[in-house]
Amino acid sequence: MIWDKVLINDGGTNNMESVEDYEIRRIVVAVDTSELSEMVMARASAVAFASSAEIHVISVVALPKLIASEADIGMQDVRISEKEFQEHHKRLIDEYLAGHDLHIESRVLHGDPSSKILSYANEIRADLIVMGSKAYGKVQRFLLGGVSEDVVRNAKCSVMIAK
Repeated sequence: MIWDKVLINDGGTNNMESVEDYEIRRIVVAVDTSELSEMVMARASAVAFASSAEIHVISVVALPKLIASEADIGMQDVRISEKEFQEHHKRLIDEYLAGHDLHIESRVLHGDPSSKILSYANEIRADLIVMGSKAYGKVQRFLLGGVSEDVVRNAKCSVMIAK
């Protein structure tokens, strides 16, 4: 079983507990359209099956900073991205969660990815966030920051990172 070797840090007090002592009721699954989303969904579904948790599949469309003349073109791109994410969510849910009696939500949010993931997790009182992490070098991470790094540092719940 996936839990045989898992310990969970409770979010800052450095108390480690086994997963059997940790009830997971709500899982936020943050995905994009990369291949890594498959692994993220596989890991999240394994946890959900073991705990009968609700699954909240989310994606965040980062809103571009546009000048007024580019606004119409930019909003069209946002609508296309939202439709792509909705189709991607449906495919992931059908592939990984079909036939299981779980409560499943699917949302596409707009804004800063780490802020939106964190606020959504807080809003639904998530027990776990599952997301992927792209392998950036030190320079790229310094310049770009990392969504997964920001979420890990600021989440009020546990975070599972798939690589």
